[in-house]
Amino acid sequence: MLTTTGAFSGYSADDTERLAVFYRDTLGLDVRDAGMGGIIALHVTGGAPIIVYPKGEDHVPASYTVLNLEVADIDQAVAELAEAGVELIRYEGSGQDEHGVMRSTDPAEGPTIGWFADPAGNIISLIEG
Repeated sequence: MLTTTGAFSGYSADDTERLAVFYRDTLGLDVRDAGMGGIIALHVTGGAPIIVYPKGEDHVPASYTVLNLEVADIDQAVAELAEAGVELIRYEGSGQDEHGVMRSTDPAEGPTIGWFADPAGNIISLIEG
């Protein structure tokens, strides 16, 4: 059996300095220098830090959601993002509304959710909960 002392998640970016500004100033997250060659650490409520490491020109954005941010009011969060110039991603056939939010009235069908990309092209979701 594997014995662990903790766990954390991470993903890459082409420019972590630019992402630090986006995550801190646009999203309001607690961003810290991890002290390891350009790696930044996102400290979010209720969990271990998430690291974002520099990959430079070899970076390819993830084609899936790398970070899920829970929000109490998705409409307010979407409006705040829009004010900051961040638009939600539209997925054809997903049933998203005019704001880009996919709404569910049945929890078995999934959460009320919307997606946007960070400046490195990685996909982040807003989940109302």
